[in-house]
Amino acid sequence: MGDIRTSGLGGIPFGGDSLRPSNPLLGQPYFNGEEKRLELYTSSGWQNIVSETPGVVSVSVTYGSIGTATLQITGTNFTTGAIASVIGSNGVEVNAISTTVNSIVSITAEFTGLNYLNDPYDLKVTNTSNLFGLLPDAFNVNQSLNWQTAAGSLGTFNEQVSISLSATATDPESAAITYALAAGSTLPSGVTLNSSTGLISGTLPDIGTDTTYTFTINATDGAYTISRIFSITSVSLFEVEALVVAGGGGGGSQVGGGGGAGGLVYSPLAFFTKNSQVLVTVGAGGVGGPWQGSGSRPGDYGQNSRFGSLIAIGGGGGGAHGSGVPASGADGFITQAGRPGGSGGGGGANSSNGAGGSATQTSPSGATGYGFSGGTGFVTQWAGGGGGGSGGAGGNSSASTGATGGIGRQYSITGASQFYAAGGGGCADTNGTPGSGGSGIGGNGAANSGNTATKLTTDGATNTGSGGGGARDTGPGGDGGSGVVIIAYPSTLPAIASIPGTLTYNQPVRAGYRVYRFTAGTGTITL
Repeated sequence: MGDIRTSGLGGIPFGGDSLRPSNPLLGQPYFNGEEKRLELYTSSGWQNIVSETPGVVSVSVTYGSIGTATLQITGTNFTTGAIASVIGSNGVEVNAISTTVNSIVSITAEFTGLNYLNDPYDLKVTNTSNLFGLLPDAFNVNQSLNWQTAAGSLGTFNEQVSISLSATATDPESAAITYALAAGSTLPSGVTLNSSTGLISGTLPDIGTDTTYTFTINATDGAYTISRIFSITSVSLFEVEALVVAGGGGGGSQVGGGGGAGGLVYSPLAFFTKNSQVLVTVGAGGVGGPWQGSGSRPGDYGQNSRFGSLIAIGGGGGGAHGSGVPASGADGFITQAGRPGGSGGGGGANSSNGAGGSATQTSPSGATGYGFSGGTGFVTQWAGGGGGGSGGAGGNSSASTGATGGIGRQYSITGASQFYAAGGGGCADTNGTPGSGGSGIGGNGAANSGNTATKLTTDGATNTGSGGGGARDTGPGGDGGSGVVIIAYPSTLPAIASIPGTLTYNQPVRAGYRVYRFTAGTGTITL
């Protein structure tokens, strides 16, 4: 196009870029055949009279408060004065509150009043010529987060226990919710927050007093962040090592069996809330069976011992020879058999059985004591056990031997090793050898050298819950040893403030521990 021509459109000049009029007037038209467009001369120079159609290629969305969004739009043929708008699935078109044309290929647009219920949104850019470009289903509006876990307390727990709690939020528009403690918030020592799941887990710390931990968690979906305040309460506990031994059973009379050991319960760590009141009861040993004129009597049961919910069952009384009479508290008429109880039943007389631990126990019962073979110690109740019931007396031969009582269990809760809850030994018939108490702490059976003398027996060791020995002829059986309740806890914890006068106790020395050894009575202490 080397020369200027007339286009035939009302005398509008026609030509290429170089042939535009050199001194045009404002508003003068020119058809540019080289650019293939109709131009108009303005104060800014030659401008295209008819805008080209814009194209919308892509969009990047930054979300603000609920219903607001900033769109970075990339495309083609954007002109100054272009307007961005969105069209929801409800068909309603919403114009941007501001549209900034950065360049022919870039626009920034601000929107408010958008609603996720109208997702997805189409994106439209309209030039001043009313020609427009459209990008269907361009983006979704981000819905606000919703906490699923109610604010406030997440629970109350003992100190030093493992916890696993959830604090979660949901967002239908985003699966990638993250969680973080707000600035200045902390969890209990040893407890952490999982940033991906909202799980709060770990082991609560050792504390001196009840403590409530309050903290704030921020949940975010990448666009919105919502905070919620929670709390966890930890209850301070008294740590206590406890040994509870019931009273031993009394030995039987007239060729009587030894008394059974008292029940024994040992807990290396029994928890109580601080300042709680705990009942302590020390069970007395059962009285040995006496001669009652025309007949003999089995030994009495030992009494139960208790420390809070830890209860040890009294030992069974030793059996008696011949036609017995009811013992104190017994149901029905007691004859030869030893009686059930705690860690072991009492040994039978002659060939009678001494039953093992009673049905009130929660672990394997004590061994059965027989007339010719002593019972054996077994683990009883739920946390340890004493000796089984002693053997019964020997048979009718002149050299029958009394059976040995079952062996007790050994503990060092006081700081020194000690056997507890052994069975009592059965007495011997005629010239036989008497049975000895288990581990030397159960009562020994009576020796015999004929039927002329009353043979007293050795009692079960005091405050070990051991059974009393069996007796010969008119002599009474030995009394069972009384029970004992012993507690020990770290010396860093305070001493027990007061102990009622109804309880007798002493305080053995154990390095690093406070030890209380209750030997008689019943009463409530405050830990």
